[in-house]
Amino acid sequence: MEGFQAIPDDGGIARRLWVKFKNESLCALYTPFVVCLASGTLDSKSFLHCISQDVYFLQAFAQAYELAEDYADDDEDKEAIRELRKRVLRKLKDQDDLVRVSYTYA
Repeated sequence: MEGFQAIPDDGGIARRLWVKFKNESLCALYTPFVVCLASGTLDSKSFLHCISQDVYFLQAFAQAYELAEDYADDDEDKEAIRELRKRVLRKLKDQDDLVRVSYTYA
């Protein structure tokens, strides 16, 4: 693959991609959002907006896990997928609770 340097397979593709995109990941750490979040100065409206964006991804993951469970062949795989889906649904509930509490105190 052009531009993709060979790196020992210590951590698989995840490690290779972290190395390849090191500069981009460093830039992401210094966006205004992350700097404000790290320094404790992020306004609640921006934080709630960020959390609301997660909802779309979490809902998609929950739906994908539900479909994957239907197509899994053995009970062990089904149980593992079911646990992943439960974690996503729990995360959705936690975020919903956080947003409700935030709007209560706003």
